[in-house]
Amino acid sequence: MLSRRAHCLFVALAACGGAATTTPPPAPTTLTPPPVVTPPPVAVPTPAKVDPYALAPDGSPTLRLPRVFLPTKYAARLAIDPAKTSFTGTIAITANVSQPTSRFWLHGARLTIAKATISHAGAEQPVTVTQLQNEMLRVDTSAPLEVGEYTLTIEYSGVYDLVSSAGAFRQTQGGDAYVYSQFEATYARRVFPCFDEPDNKVPWQLTLDVPTKMVAVSNTAIASETPIDAKTKRVEFSPTKPLPTYLIAFGVGPFAIVDGGKTAHGTPIRVLTFRTAAAEATYAASTAARVVDRTEEWFGTPYPYPKLDFLTIPITIGFGAMENAGLITFTETLIMMPKDASERKRHTWISVSAHEIAHQWFGDLVTTAYWDDIWLNEGFANWMETKTSSAFEPAWHDRDSELSMRNYALDDDSLVSARQIRQPIASNDDILNIFDGITYDKGASVLGMFETFVGPEVFQRGVREYLAAHEYGNATSTDFASAIAKAAGNPVLADAFATFLEQPGAPEVTATLSCDGGPHVALSQRRYLGPGAPAPSATKPWILPICVAYDAGGKRAQACTLLDQATTTLPLKTKTCPRWVMPNAEARGYYRVEYTAQQLTALRDEAWSYLGWSERRAVVFDADTLAHAGKVPLQLTLSFVPKLIAGGDRFTVPAAIGVPEYFDVTVPENLRPKYEYWLQKTFGAAAEEAGIEAGDASDPKAFDTEEARSSLLHAAGWTGRDPVLVEAAVKAAANWRALPQAVRGLVLQIAVDAQPALFDRILAEAPKEADRTKRGEMYKAVASVRDVPRQSKALALLLDKKVDFREVMWLPNLWKNDATRLNSQAFIRAHEKEILQRMPADGSTFSLGELAYFFTSGCDPKTHDANAKYVTEHYGHFPGAERVVAQAIEGETQCIAKRSLLAPQVDAWLGGVRIIADPGDKPPTAEKRDKRPQRPKAKSGHR
Repeated sequence: MLSRRAHCLFVALAACGGAATTTPPPAPTTLTPPPVVTPPPVAVPTPAKVDPYALAPDGSPTLRLPRVFLPTKYAARLAIDPAKTSFTGTIAITANVSQPTSRFWLHGARLTIAKATISHAGAEQPVTVTQLQNEMLRVDTSAPLEVGEYTLTIEYSGVYDLVSSAGAFRQTQGGDAYVYSQFEATYARRVFPCFDEPDNKVPWQLTLDVPTKMVAVSNTAIASETPIDAKTKRVEFSPTKPLPTYLIAFGVGPFAIVDGGKTAHGTPIRVLTFRTAAAEATYAASTAARVVDRTEEWFGTPYPYPKLDFLTIPITIGFGAMENAGLITFTETLIMMPKDASERKRHTWISVSAHEIAHQWFGDLVTTAYWDDIWLNEGFANWMETKTSSAFEPAWHDRDSELSMRNYALDDDSLVSARQIRQPIASNDDILNIFDGITYDKGASVLGMFETFVGPEVFQRGVREYLAAHEYGNATSTDFASAIAKAAGNPVLADAFATFLEQPGAPEVTATLSCDGGPHVALSQRRYLGPGAPAPSATKPWILPICVAYDAGGKRAQACTLLDQATTTLPLKTKTCPRWVMPNAEARGYYRVEYTAQQLTALRDEAWSYLGWSERRAVVFDADTLAHAGKVPLQLTLSFVPKLIAGGDRFTVPAAIGVPEYFDVTVPENLRPKYEYWLQKTFGAAAEEAGIEAGDASDPKAFDTEEARSSLLHAAGWTGRDPVLVEAAVKAAANWRALPQAVRGLVLQIAVDAQPALFDRILAEAPKEADRTKRGEMYKAVASVRDVPRQSKALALLLDKKVDFREVMWLPNLWKNDATRLNSQAFIRAHEKEILQRMPADGSTFSLGELAYFFTSGCDPKTHDANAKYVTEHYGHFPGAERVVAQAIEGETQCIAKRSLLAPQVDAWLGGVRIIADPGDKPPTAEKRDKRPQRPKAKSGHR
């Protein structure tokens, strides 16, 4: 499943391009950091050790169901009519009874039971089904059951979810109603009485009674379709392969069907979309088979199911796509492709479809035994998607994106309240919490690190053997790690995996070079702790694969080891003392490096030409982390930016200019005009040169060009408010719908902020806009304005019942300065009751605890304690919220500490900026900027 991931960008930015600023003096090589102003740390939730099969005093299960009544197959029939608000169903559950009993339990929630019987060897008896408070059904038989096979038949009804995207939910698009399903993680029980745990993996046979003119789709192909009456038909689907409940899926509505041909192995592909939207589904249909083919090539086995459909959902909460076997669902904005689709949008479709298709093997063919191992599904799919997309379009160089994924994970892991990858499940809240960056990005990064250490061919062989050993069944992390260790002939690797799976946090490595007695590097590791972090629980040393790149007489050499203790020594095979060392060769290691200022200087001045672009970006990531901790001078980190920009691709240019957005929160209001002017002078000319119009889509570098253009326009035009770019955006916004999709939303955002009249027009038109993507761009534009009165008008959309709340629920988090941040928070407090009533409180992987982020993203020590108290009291009690709230509070605590450490250096940096106004204080024109340094023509950043 593609879930939400909150990402921060930790890459350095420099004062490059010869901007008209006062050049600060050279930074010292050592720093004496100012004292950190840190609010009191918050409590970190620690899951209690519980017996998952423990029973309550009344004998009912507290977490997992007893295995007394264990299903072996299901046959379910549902009556689904999108015009209604409820459905009816009948399910026959064949199961083995393992011991004599007159009581057993199933999962069930929000269901009304009409009748239930159980039969065995031709004899039938009535049973009583009681709905319990913990989403379980207690089944009591009138006579005791003996050991053997039984069939439980239940007739029942349920309701569609009209707000969230969980269970069976109904949505409308273009005046048409549709019904969809989303069962991961624990929402199948809202549609079927069932054994809703992933290790109960059995065949299903589904039948849907639907309106005659509707299209019905499920995991398998239609076996038969017969009329019931003039208005209704019965659609029976073929039995599935063994599947857990969370992978069963269906959709009903007036779908248009777009044929996608067949894969190389003959699997038929279709895209089902809205009745009038077939044209926008053609790109997905034309590319899906190729994505499957690339995935099959890597796994070495054909796609494991008879057919593959892609189903379009208007809007989702908590997920963007779901890997149901044979029926993958996607939110509209992922799968629909307009004619002017940006390269990023096309790339996103390929990446997300690659992720979900990888799940057909990792998650569907082989399913995790329980939710504590969900990283095997999601981490693997994140890791696999870049392999597939790289094979699909080599010009994208998608393997370079793995470093960004790693950096996001390291950021998440910097919180002491971060989960471990293999999180013990002590309650249903822990299931809600596991779909996060630790599962997705850290899981993927750990896989990438061990793949690099053992070699791609060995790793691939281990994966293939793992799949073959567990196909159509379940497996655990231990099974997977053992398969990789066996393929590598190195049993220690299984233990090494465990050190990353079974404890939270990430290592920080130091590498001290010494040439006494022969060149060698003293390596040490410890858990990384960000400034202001509370004291963590003890961790044991990671068994850490480390490869050190180093200078060997003017050439690059490399040495590797497994660091399994706090310290070790690694000999270097060179007769001369290296000028530089880089202890994360290929940038695939899941750890930070604590460099000294001298080491960073050597990597910048001596090693740069010997490093690959991912390695270079990794160095800057570590330099940036150290600068934010006050351990190296900020100006040293900034000095890497011209080198990053020279990369000229979609990774290096955005990385170089991404830091100003991160600095937004560290720049005091009195220095903001100088900060904006610095951005104008640094990036304005390059942004003007890039322009607003789209380039040639057939150019192999089109994606790089598009991303650079957007990043430059955002830095100089939006954040920097460059007058020339603002004027150009206002002019272009007169016909903003005709702009290329790649810059349309950003241009509109700049223009709406600059022109109150345009703001009023867009605010009035947004709810009426038929195109969901454009509607989202309009909402974002009006909510991002920098003045409070207009922002208040935009926030009122949250209360407008004519507006789909799911499209506007995050608008308060688009504040752009202290005034609009405080206004957002005041608005939520004032209207909390109405907002909570409209919130989708139980969408898949969504927790109301995430409202805490609205109050903890300002890095403001004056309001931190009050906000922490408020979010804990108001949101901490919701399902899944305890950890979310704790992480939100701790994140701001660390941000405040970083801000206090950086303040003197930010003051020195921006204090030297001298704003030079044009004569008469008129906005500068493009002609008056002729002498401003231009960004050099970019060269390819790949070798």
